[in-house]
Amino acid sequence: MNDLFLALSVVLVLVALWLLLFKAREWEMRARVHARLHDTAGVRAENDSGGFWLWRISGALTESSLAASDYEDIRLALKGMGKTREQSQVIYLLSCWLLPVLVAAIGFLFFGALGGLLMSAAGFILPRRTIRGMGAQAEMRQNLEAVELCHMTRMLMEAGLSLERVLRIIGVQGRPLLPILIARIDRFNRLMKSGAERTQALDELGENKRIPVLRSYVVLMKQSSQLGAGVSHSLDQIIDEAQNVERNRIREETNRIGAKMTVIMMAFMLPALFILIGGPAVVSIAEALTDRKSTRLNSS
Repeated sequence: MNDLFLALSVVLVLVALWLLLFKAREWEMRARVHARLHDTAGVRAENDSGGFWLWRISGALTESSLAASDYEDIRLALKGMGKTREQSQVIYLLSCWLLPVLVAAIGFLFFGALGGLLMSAAGFILPRRTIRGMGAQAEMRQNLEAVELCHMTRMLMEAGLSLERVLRIIGVQGRPLLPILIARIDRFNRLMKSGAERTQALDELGENKRIPVLRSYVVLMKQSSQLGAGVSHSLDQIIDEAQNVERNRIREETNRIGAKMTVIMMAFMLPALFILIGGPAVVSIAEALTDRKSTRLNSS
């Protein structure tokens, strides 16, 4: 019965987190649009209330001195994954504070003091490491997608299109090739449509320095807009350099796989090989000793 209650509580917590993360913001935006369309007084009342309470709590937590430095590292990882400021704050509140508290409570309740301490440490460390790992993986994928962005930009610019027109076409037609990077391109297109300067929009596009190909792409486009030079040859250089870096990374990972396989062979394959080779010899020696002992008994 306790296991059933525990499983039911976990399912309810997951459903609540899904509603808070993915549905609450959508419901709030629908309510705002409905209020603007039908009741202006309701808009003022909603603005005075400050929005959804979870966003207010997460914003207060991330802006406090207690969690500001810890949140900054998590924010960069979540921003690399394409999350907005509000989403990053809520994810940080739920995964890095509420989830560890829940895990610690379950640990102390069902596994005692030692289990509670171990689960508390795991609940505090694992979500942060998971988010950082997911952010690094998203940045690596965006770096690879930036190579495809360079290819498409060169092709469209050779057709005589401007940078704004190129990125607008890529934002519509290039979504299957750039599933993660497309969020940054959409942000650039929105800024340009709202009347922002090209330099400001490009700075927003390439603000993450941990995506070197996109960063080089932005620097090249800024220089091209200022000097009026061609970009085809420079884009080819960026593509070649990115491909060389990716080849070197694959070689390094291949070498690491060889070392890991050596450890696996030593741990699992060598004992089986010793048994296979030395087993018949051990059996023969045992049979010889048995025959010798039996002959001695017969002679006596």
